[in-house]
This record gives sequence, structure tokens and C-alpha cells, in this order.
Amino acid sequence: MNDFNRKKNLIKFLNIINPSEINIKKEEIFYREKYKEIINYLKLILTESKDLEIYNYVNPKGLVLIHAHPGIDLLDYLKLICSNFYIHCVQFKESEIAENPKEFLEDFTSIFNYFDEILIEESGKQSKDKNQKEDNSKEINNQKLLIVNQNQRLEQLVGVNNLLQKFLFYYQEEDNLTKIIKNNLVIIWVIYNYEGILNVSDQIYKVFDFIIRVPILNKMERQQVFREFMEKNPKISFDINKLVELTEEWEVEEINHLLRTGILKHHINADLNTTSNEITDIIIDLVESREFIPYGKKHLEKNKKEQKSIPEGSSTEKNITERDLKEHIPIESKEEILNQIKSENYSEFMLNQLYENAASENYNELVLIIDKLDKKEPLEDNDRKLLSKYPFILNNSPSRAQIFLEKAKKRIDMITKSFGK
Repeated sequence: MNDFNRKKNLIKFLNIINPSEINIKKEEIFYREKYKEIINYLKLILTESKDLEIYNYVNPKGLVLIHAHPGIDLLDYLKLICSNFYIHCVQFKESEIAENPKEFLEDFTSIFNYFDEILIEESGKQSKDKNQKEDNSKEINNQKLLIVNQNQRLEQLVGVNNLLQKFLFYYQEEDNLTKIIKNNLVIIWVIYNYEGILNVSDQIYKVFDFIIRVPILNKMERQQVFREFMEKNPKISFDINKLVELTEEWEVEEINHLLRTGILKHHINADLNTTSNEITDIIIDLVESREFIPYGKKHLEKNKKEQKSIPEGSSTEKNITERDLKEHIPIESKEEILNQIKSENYSEFMLNQLYENAASENYNELVLIIDKLDKKEPLEDNDRKLLSKYPFILNNSPSRAQIFLEKAKKRIDMITKSFGK
């Protein structure tokens, strides 16, 4: 394929947004402390103030990796910045990637190499549109912002680690990285899982300037999200404190979607009135009945299903709890149950995830329980109940289980230290 056809083929993977087409308002963004760090970094890059003192020590490349949580309004915030600085905002088209995932992965680095030429060609097409002609009076900044949104859908299409690893392997070479910098291309890479960062931690700083971690909403921030929604919609009422407790570890977009769904449910069942509409009970029912599941919880449910390879009601965990753990008999004497547990097969990745979850929740208690199993000592009621939550521990000998648990704890400690928790 010649260069012309290659560039033409690559365009299909890009969604190039003209700044005049961005209609996001600053009032729609939930501002948090880390957003200041993002905007200050982009100001430094986009204004090209080479006379600043920082350039005596560091020469920023214009590439930053952001770790966030599903449901954050970060992408809208970045688009708003593009609108304010009047620069092109570019994202990958997931619909095209879904149709040609292999082709996208193979041509991934070529997109960056030909980026300027692709953008010029596509902008030329857009300028023919009537709406674009109206904006010709305002010159678009030569720089452009590419947002790589490595969400769960993209990982499913191209592999959890393939995209970031491929990018880092290629652009850690100075000649390749120079092409991006010369193209005036600013790259914001958003990733949502620790694993993807840890797998390439030794290469990140060869390409990216640094990592920004945006913490999930805390209790006070969730209160603020609910309060702002109520202020914008004075006819809608709900118990903020109850809903704050209900939405622990939720992000802003998830909360807003939940509230809108609750309003719709209220209208369907009782009709909205012109004075006051109390939707607290409807919201609680939506969550408890799982008629509304936030993105992050969907991922959690998926992991839980992978842990249980047989249907609920006859699962290994339930068998242990109801048949055995209520009795004052050592678990190791129940050969039938142990054999059933050991027959469960987990991938290495899944087993690591399970042990990390166990270590984060009950590390100290599990260390003692595994030690008792190793010494063939009887377990107390509380020990057996706790162990029933983590039946995979019995897949291995106590000594190997202890090794897995300790490694998981070290990974968690490394993650915590890396992100300043």
C-alpha cells in the first residue's frame, strides 16, 4: 500500500473534532483538585513559553498518562480545554476499531507518524462545510490534542496491554518520539486499571512526562455532586445523605445518570408534578434491585462471575459455608470439599486479582488462617466464615497460598506508594 492510500485508510480510525463543534459548558464539569494539575500542564505545553524557568531543568514532551476511574467526566473536561484554546481534539473511533481491531493494532504507530498529514487532509474536507466556513475568521491553533481513552471496551478489542505496550516500545526510541514532538501533538492517555500501568512501569517515563492520578470521588465530593444537581433541578428532591452512602466509590457521570433514571422512573410510575418530586426510594430501589449498575460495578460483577464457575446455590463457596464451616471440624479433613475446590481452574491473571482482593481486605487475618492450615490446627468459627469468602486459597498448599498472598500484598503496597495514597 502506497503512502497516499495508507494515510487515507488511517483516517477512518480518527474522530477529529473542530473546536467550534465542542458545545460543553464549564458549568457541566465537576471540578476537582487534580484538574488544576491537568490544566496547568496543558497551559505549559500549549503556550510554548520556552523562557520559563522550568525549561532550564526539564523539557516537557507533551505526553501525559492519567489514571482515573470509569464514569469520570475527564474526557468532557479535556474537550472543554480544546474549545478554550481553540485546538483540534482527536479521539479514536471505537466503532471502526470494533470492525477492524487487528488492522488498527497493526497500523497504530503509523497513525502518529502521519498525524499531521492526516489532519490537514481531513481539515480540508471539513472546511468545505458551510458551518466551517463561518469559523474561518478565527485561526485554529497549530497544536492538537489526541485523547487515547483506554477503557474496558478498547482493551477487549485489542488486548489489555497491547496498545500501551506497543506505543511505549516504539516511542521509547528517540527518533520515533521526535516525530510526535515535531508534529505539535499533545497526547493525553487515559487508563482505568492499575495492572496496565504496572506492566509497563519501567518504560513509562521514557515516553510520558509523568502520571496524574485522579482519585475517585470522596464522600464530600459526592455530596457536592448531589447538591449541585438539586440546585439545578429545584423541583426534584431526595435525601442527599442516604444517596451519598448508597453511591460509595461512584463517579460523577454514574451519579448523574442514576438521578436522571430515577426521575424517568418516577414519571413512569407516578407522573412528575409541578411542585416537588421525592425520588429517594426510587433511587435506592434502582440500585438495590440492580436495575441500575454503574460502570465500575459492572466490572466488579464480571470478576465475581469468573470466581464462581458453577451457578449460585450450588457453588463451592456455599457448600463450604453451609455443609462444613458451621461445624467444629478442621477444613483439611473434608476431602470431598477440598477436591471440589481444587478442581476449580483459574487463569494466572484471575488468581492474582483474587489474591489482591483478599490481601486488600483481610491480609492479617488470612495470614493467621493459612498458618493454622499449615500446622493442621483447628479453625475457629470466624476463621472458617472468613475463609469461605476466599475458597480459591484452598486450591494450593498453605505454603504456596502464603506466597501468593504476600506477593499480592507487595503489589498493592507498590500501587499505593506509586499514587501517593
